[in-house]
Parts: sequence; C-alpha cells; structure tokens
Amino acid sequence: MIAGIDIGGTKTHLAVQSDGGAVRERVLETIDWRKRKDAFVDSQALLGVLEQLSAGQPAVVVIGAHGCDTDSDCLTLQALISKQLAATVLVLNDSELLLPAAGRRSGISLIAGTGSIAVSRDADRKMMAAGGWGWFLGDEGSASGLVRDAARAVRALLDRSEVLDPLGAMLIDALEIRGPVEISRALGDLGSAARIGSLAHLVFEAADAGSELADGVITRGGAALADLVGQLVGRGASGTDVVAAGGVISSQVRLYTAFEGALARRVPTAAATLLSKPPVIGALHLARELAAGQRPPRLPLPHSAGRQELHDNGRAA
Repeated sequence: MIAGIDIGGTKTHLAVQSDGGAVRERVLETIDWRKRKDAFVDSQALLGVLEQLSAGQPAVVVIGAHGCDTDSDCLTLQALISKQLAATVLVLNDSELLLPAAGRRSGISLIAGTGSIAVSRDADRKMMAAGGWGWFLGDEGSASGLVRDAARAVRALLDRSEVLDPLGAMLIDALEIRGPVEISRALGDLGSAARIGSLAHLVFEAADAGSELADGVITRGGAALADLVGQLVGRGASGTDVVAAGGVISSQVRLYTAFEGALARRVPTAAATLLSKPPVIGALHLARELAAGQRPPRLPLPHSAGRQELHDNGRAA
C-alpha cells in the first residue's frame, strides 16, 4: 500500500492505493487538522486521518505541503513524520506534485491557489523557489493576492476622485461594510489568507460585468505569476515545461489566459500546461517510484527506517 497527500492552504487531499491498484481518497479542510501551533500535534492529526483512510500501514508516503517553502522546511516535516511512521517518507512543497501529475520529469511548478509560488530543483536536488511570501507581502496572482490588489486598485481609484466601479461595489457588499474606507479594516478582520481568498471570485465577476479595474488586476496577476517563472529561469531552472495548478488559476480562465500570454513574452522557450488532474496523483506517482526502488534524480532523498537516505541506491548511510 502507498499513500499520497496534497496539503494545500485551504484543502488537504489524501489518496491511498492498495497493492491491487484500488484507490481510496478523502478531502478535508486543512484547518480541520493543521493548527500551526505545534508541528508534532499537527503531524499526529494528519497521520490519524491517514490511518482512518488506509486502515493499515502504507509502505511509502509522499506529501506535498503548503508552507514547506525551503529544503529545511521539507526535511524537518519529513523527519517528524518518519519518527511516527514505519515507512519510506518524502516531503516536498505542494507545488512539486504538479510535474509528476502531468507526466513531467523536470521543469517548473506553479501554484496559484490560496497563495502563489513557483518551484524547481537544481542538479544537486536543491529547491529553488520564487514567491510564497503570504498575502501580506506577496502572493501576487493568488486568490488572496488578487483580493488585496483589487482593494488597492479601488483605493487608487478613489484617491484620483474617480467614480466607484463594479469591483468596488461588489467588495463593499461582500464585506458588509458602509463604504470603501472600511475595506482595509474588513479584510484585516477576516484574519487569514484562505478567508480573504474566498472573495477572489468577485474580481472575476466584476471583470465579466465590464470592470476595467478588475480586468487590470487579473492581467497584472497573470504577469506576476509569469515573473515568478522568469525569476527561476534566470537562476538556472529549466524553463521548458511549466505546469500550473491551484484553486484560482484552475477555475478562472481569465487568469490562466493572462498568465499564459505573459509567460510567452517573459520566457519564450516555456511550454505552459494547466494541470487537469488532482495534484495528489503526482504524490501517488512518486510513491510508486519510491516503492519500486527508484529515486527521481532532481528530488530530495526520502527517509527510510527513521533516517534520511544518503545514496541513490536506497540505503541510508
């Protein structure tokens, strides 16, 4: 039995595949188990959900985790999980599930969901990331980033003494406030990227209603996502295959179109793919490879028997 887990900023998708090939899945809200106060308690909660789903002991577990934005982050969680689970364990950034899910061996993964990040790996298995700074500092082109930038665009419109357009009116109605000067406070009161990002659909609805302001926010969001890819290519990442996924870019054609157009200008050698499968499929693909003794050359080595493997032959030193 093998298991794959995709931990997103909003939802967590678990999939377990039996030796006979049957797959069982469960999707739950990430906040239902991940409290971000105690990493050990969170890991126990996650493994509890996995145990309920698997009704047994997986031989291999591959996890793509939102918030694991450095090699150190991934290795720390990987070691923590391996201490509690007698299995081969590999932990990656959640975006790194996209390439194997799309049947690619290397390239750049781009997530635009609750947050946004682009990730690749160099020849030494080291992670290269651009973005992933959270809605307060960055995450342009993500659900939360688009809402923040929409609020900024409304603010700039009013500072120019121009008439409030559909985007501003929709935000005011959704936030249940008296006027635009309360938008900043209301967004802050929402308190999390997931809750702020839940308003992203308003940006696209406003654009459909003819809001030039909303259209500009989307266009700039797509360009910002292309810039993340361009930054990684400038640092030596292969820009041939770029696989994108995430709640907002997968569901909003306007954003993907803006990204694809901007990417063609920013990185002409890139071939963009919008993932049509759940990213957890990539976790299962990697788990099958690890179960067969294969070690993908650009990914970090997993933990086995409680220790990280140090050689590609699968043996821990």
